[in-house]
Amino acid sequence: MKKINNLSFVILGIILVIFTIWSIADTSFLSLKGIEHQETLKKISECENSKTSNSFETYMTISSQVDIDWSGCDLTGIMLRYISLGNADLSNADLSGADLTGVDLRGANLSNAKLFGVDLRQADLYQVNLENAYLDGADLRDTVMEDVNLNNASLKHAYIYKTILANTEFTNVDASYANFCGQDLTKKIFHNTNLSGANLAHTKMQYTYLGSANLYETNFEESNLIGSDFSGNSLKKVNFEGSNLYSVNLKNSNLTEANLQNADLTNADLTNADLTNTKIFGADFTTAKINGANMNNADKIETSKFYKKSDVYMLQKYSNLIEENFSNSDISDMDISESIFHKIDFSNSDMSNNKMAHVDFKGSDLSYTDLTNAELLGANLSGVDLVGANLSGANLSGANLSGANLSGANLDKSKLYGADLTGAYLENVNLNEVNIKGANFSGAYMIGVVLENTDLRGVDFSGIHMPGQKFTGLDLTGINLQNASLKNTDFENSDLTNANLDSAYLNSANFKNADLTNASLKNTDLGAADLTNADLTNAKIQSSYFKNTKIDNVIIYETYSDSCFKQDFFSKVICKIKLELNPNSPPYETNYELRDNYSLRN
Repeated sequence: MKKINNLSFVILGIILVIFTIWSIADTSFLSLKGIEHQETLKKISECENSKTSNSFETYMTISSQVDIDWSGCDLTGIMLRYISLGNADLSNADLSGADLTGVDLRGANLSNAKLFGVDLRQADLYQVNLENAYLDGADLRDTVMEDVNLNNASLKHAYIYKTILANTEFTNVDASYANFCGQDLTKKIFHNTNLSGANLAHTKMQYTYLGSANLYETNFEESNLIGSDFSGNSLKKVNFEGSNLYSVNLKNSNLTEANLQNADLTNADLTNADLTNTKIFGADFTTAKINGANMNNADKIETSKFYKKSDVYMLQKYSNLIEENFSNSDISDMDISESIFHKIDFSNSDMSNNKMAHVDFKGSDLSYTDLTNAELLGANLSGVDLVGANLSGANLSGANLSGANLSGANLDKSKLYGADLTGAYLENVNLNEVNIKGANFSGAYMIGVVLENTDLRGVDFSGIHMPGQKFTGLDLTGINLQNASLKNTDFENSDLTNANLDSAYLNSANFKNADLTNASLKNTDLGAADLTNADLTNAKIQSSYFKNTKIDNVIIYETYSDSCFKQDFFSKVICKIKLELNPNSPPYETNYELRDNYSLRN
């Protein structure tokens, strides 16, 4: 028995040496020559051929990858996992919906780039220039952002969870509705930063500077804010419940309707602060300075604010308007197509049945607007606020909705043929009976969406965030869920024939009785998933993660699989070594080890 054990260790040692040599020799994941994604190759080829007389094939052969220039190129949806793009010029490039997981971008220029919904998990952005870049809806989990230039960047709805933020400031950044939950933001500078609606719960923000920051409805629940400076800020409807506000400067601040329940305000300075209708139950004001503070808890007196309304007769076909106010107006049944409406307030207005094809709504506010049956063919709604809007029956075919905020919107029976929803925020959106053929949802946040009677066959849901979604019994033939975050999603009895599940995060997902014939499952995280009675006929399973996965009675006729799918001891050992050596492999869930063990380079 002893000899057998010794022999086993010898074999394992040989296997380990072989894999170590292989991992050192195989550097394809760091080279452009290792790219296999055909659409990616096509877009890079078109970009390179537009900038040089050499063919792309020649470039791939002789390039040392120094001074890569992809500035201004259309690189939407490309897949470049763990590629080296250090010092590359990507200024003004469109990388929306791209999968840049683990990419080395040290020193790269991404100024003015569009990165709506981009996946930058575990990417290295050391000293990257992101000035004026759009990262709305970007996934920055475990991303290295040391000494990054974010001046005037947009990070709306970005996922800044576990991100390494060493020596990076947020001056002039729009981070509204971004998720910073649990981040260490000690002594960070948020000067002139828009943090309205942002989630900063459980963060460490000792002595953080928030001068001139927009903090409307920001969530600081149970955060550590010792010594932070909020003086003169508007903190209306901010949630400070359970937070540590020891020695915080709230002098002359507006805390109207804020939540200070159970907060520690010991030694805080509330001089001349307005706490009208503020919730202060359980708050500790020991030794706090409250001279001149307004702590009136009477019912709120409605104060009407009268804004100068713009003349609705200004709205004509081919109009060119900027910074006008049409809020709460009846402007329905009009033809205002092919117009330019920049920074216009249309909130709470009735715009139903309007003809608005190819209208440019850049920077406009369409929240809670009635757009029922509106014609919005080819309209530019990129980054536009459409919260709570009624778009039922609207035609949005070919419209640009990248980075748009559609939270709580109603798109029942609307048309989204070929629409671009890259990085859009679609939480609790009604997509009942919506036509979405050709639409691009790459990197979109789609938590709690309604998809009843919607044809999902062949739809592009790559990179979406849709945990807990129910796809029970649905026809999902040919659906693209590559790199999607789908933890706890229910696919029981669904048809996933020819589906692309490569690099998807499907931890604890339910695939009972699902048909996965011809499906692709490369680098897929299926930890603790249930594949009982699933049909994997002719499926391709490679370098995937199956820890605690239920695979009882699965059909594996002509299934291509490697050691990671097999259950014998030696296969598990080989798989373990293989996944450890390959950075582009599951599992994808991390704790805080990458951030907490990071060593500063600057």
